[in-house]
Amino acid sequence: MDIEFGWSLDGTAWADAGVRTGPRGLLQLLQGRLGLTRPQLAPAVRTARAMTALAAADDPWSRASFTADPWATAAALLRARDAAVEAGAQLTPGPQLPARIAAITALDEQLQHAPGPADDLREVVDLLAGEADWPLGIEQIRCHEDPAALPGLWPALFAQLTAAGVRVERIVEGPTGQPELLLIEAEDEWTAAEAAARFLAGHDRADGAGLQVLATTGTVLLDQELHRRDLPALGIAAPSADRTAGQIIGLFLSIAVAPVDVQQLAAFLDLRVLDAPEDGGQHVGLVPARVRRQLLAALEQEPGVGGPAWRAALATLEADPDLPESAREVARWIDRTVTAPLETTELTPTRLLAVLEPLGTRLHRLGQGDPELLHAATHLQVLREVLEGLQPQRPLAPRELTRIIGATGGRSPSPFARPEAGAPWRSCARPAQLLPTGGAVLWWGAERPAPSAPVQWDPQETAALTRLGAHLLPPAQLAALETDAGLRALRGARRIIAVRAAHRCEEPTAPHPLLAHLAAESTADGGTVEKVLEARTRPAADTVGPGSFHLADAARPLSIPPRTVIPPRPEDLTRTAAPAPHLLPRSLSYSQAETLLGCRQKWVYRHGLRIRPATGANVPTGNQMVGTLVHAVVEELVRAGAASAPSTERIRAEFTAQVPRLASELLLPGREAELAELRERAVRSLREFFDRLAAAGITITAAESGFERPLTLHLAGGEATVPFRGFRDVDAHDADGRPVVIDLKWTYAAKKYPDLFDTGEALQLASYAWSLGSDSADGAGTDVGYFLLSQGEFVSANPLLDPAGRTPLPLTQLWEKGRTGMEQALEAIRAGAVGARSGQILLDAGQDLSTPRREATRTYERAREAAASRGELVVDARCDYCDLALLCGLAGDRS
Repeated sequence: MDIEFGWSLDGTAWADAGVRTGPRGLLQLLQGRLGLTRPQLAPAVRTARAMTALAAADDPWSRASFTADPWATAAALLRARDAAVEAGAQLTPGPQLPARIAAITALDEQLQHAPGPADDLREVVDLLAGEADWPLGIEQIRCHEDPAALPGLWPALFAQLTAAGVRVERIVEGPTGQPELLLIEAEDEWTAAEAAARFLAGHDRADGAGLQVLATTGTVLLDQELHRRDLPALGIAAPSADRTAGQIIGLFLSIAVAPVDVQQLAAFLDLRVLDAPEDGGQHVGLVPARVRRQLLAALEQEPGVGGPAWRAALATLEADPDLPESAREVARWIDRTVTAPLETTELTPTRLLAVLEPLGTRLHRLGQGDPELLHAATHLQVLREVLEGLQPQRPLAPRELTRIIGATGGRSPSPFARPEAGAPWRSCARPAQLLPTGGAVLWWGAERPAPSAPVQWDPQETAALTRLGAHLLPPAQLAALETDAGLRALRGARRIIAVRAAHRCEEPTAPHPLLAHLAAESTADGGTVEKVLEARTRPAADTVGPGSFHLADAARPLSIPPRTVIPPRPEDLTRTAAPAPHLLPRSLSYSQAETLLGCRQKWVYRHGLRIRPATGANVPTGNQMVGTLVHAVVEELVRAGAASAPSTERIRAEFTAQVPRLASELLLPGREAELAELRERAVRSLREFFDRLAAAGITITAAESGFERPLTLHLAGGEATVPFRGFRDVDAHDADGRPVVIDLKWTYAAKKYPDLFDTGEALQLASYAWSLGSDSADGAGTDVGYFLLSQGEFVSANPLLDPAGRTPLPLTQLWEKGRTGMEQALEAIRAGAVGARSGQILLDAGQDLSTPRREATRTYERAREAAASRGELVVDARCDYCDLALLCGLAGDRS
């Protein structure tokens, strides 16, 4: 076998003349020939064993660091130990060793069964140094570098290979040409990709020397441009730890460790991992579709676990006769995990292994042959090996566990890393891998690479390692090995067209250092490197002329499409369609009535066509979550009979009891102060609520009481009667027996509801009063009002509750206004003309979603005043929070 060896040739393709390889490839080949191959230990497993070894060594220099962060300390010292072994050092204890060298020596003494690449290299060198005559089957190794100038054990390895009969020769004659250099600089990666793809499409394929493509950055965008021109993709994309498969375990443990993050739970339930059809076109998730839907719906009702909604969802799944038993078992597993999560003091390897066992079973069941899930299963297996190697009962700190999970995941390959056959060029990913064909080289991504971070030794450590047998090169000499290899390969080209983006990921880039070296060879006339590079740089726009593209020897005709005129935002947001009587509702609620008055399009999309955000996106948070929580506290106090005069302690205890069920995210670390402030605010507010009602002689009779009353709508096609349904927050009666309805609101907009009351537009209160009526009564005698939970204030015409002296609401007239508005909206929907009233109000005022909220509020106030003069109601549908603003045309990029 004839081998061409270069320090930077790892990963290159085999050439016709033999094998081209670098240090890693040669070592693997020798291991195979010598029978030294073995399964490679995952780096995280080696770190775990190093952590155990460091605990046993108890080195004084690393003790404090190891106590604070065992995993990071073990990883750093293991990396330094491997660098010393690869350099050739015999790590034996001795006097006067520098502190770090003594620490890695102590680590090496205790480290067992954790061989890495450095140990593989030493093992090969030691075996070849023996007396046995090993038949290597290698006739010649031709080296681009002087073997004696290589670092560490490599000079010794080549000496042993020579002694074993392998002819080791230095390649003295190499490319000595001075290639023509042309730099194409684009403002962004998209423009650069277009220029490079045009060059490849227009290059003369009859060029006998052959074209090579050097891609030192990912080619995802370039591949898209190549596909547009019917050319195969290069398929170069870096692996990443941020893909779905690498995050499954971390996401699962975030819900298996207390406190449970309900938003993470929703993400886990909604996680799709396979593109196989499931239940009518959905994708397969870790959680079966029907289980996923039921549990997400429960979280939408109650953003916590263990409450009535959660238990009802589990009961529904258990009673479903069509649900497979395996799906029921998944539901039980998730319930066990989140209702009895591990406490942070229980994060021992033994408990973690038990918690992870069902996840492994589920991944194994789903991941037969799927690369992504196989990677997730491998991640889990490595994590198990790490945990099994640790002390079974030693609690892991949350930060330490997070480090372990990240380290065990590794990097999964990109789905775009798929080179395609049939390219009329040869491609490679490192400059040293170019062949000296004398042809052209297109260099894609000729930008400065991210700096590597090799282990650095100070002078005292260098001297100590040298005494231990290490062969260390100065950092500059070590870096020159790679630089010289790249320059040798680039000099074998006739022309180099380097294409780079001036900005990548919104950050400025710099040219690749090798370009400066090539430019330095052209400064014989006294010019500087900067001037040479500037003279040979062309903007990508200059490659496009009238009707054609020209770059070097590549030419391609171009046709310039007509300029696209971006249409302006429509002045009228109304959508028209065929009459749609089928969209008329079968039932209504106040929230639907409010939507009909505020934005008919929103009602059609959400209720008529059922276009809604994903359930996982609807898990309550923020003010909505807190409002639901405080409502539930009131409901429970009323149900338990404590509403007459609950004590501060009783209210606080009920609030605390409801948090895990309805606001579990407030229990997460870092939110203690927020939870305490909300609890005390709610306690003070509810004490005011109950005390003020008692002082006014008002007795609460029910909370969250449901109602349903037939609502007759007068439409052009005839009368339609639909049930009007909903829940009243608090029902009560005063000393005279008159009904009272209080609506609870948690909001920081303290002026909104007083303004609605004072202007006679509090339609929600009118609907509640109407719901208390009968065929012969409309509830006009009902005393209604708001209670602002955040401020602890009533908004009411009852002076015993609200001393502001407000005028009673005209309930009958207000409800009739609302009924008329609903009839007009539904009649327009039936006829197929659907407007977006709130958005239209903004547009008519020359405003949009970017308008500051204060200005938009004033616009709506003027619209409400104008509507009131016509006997109509205007509702602000809050377009700035609407999920459907893209559909009406108010939001989005018009281009």
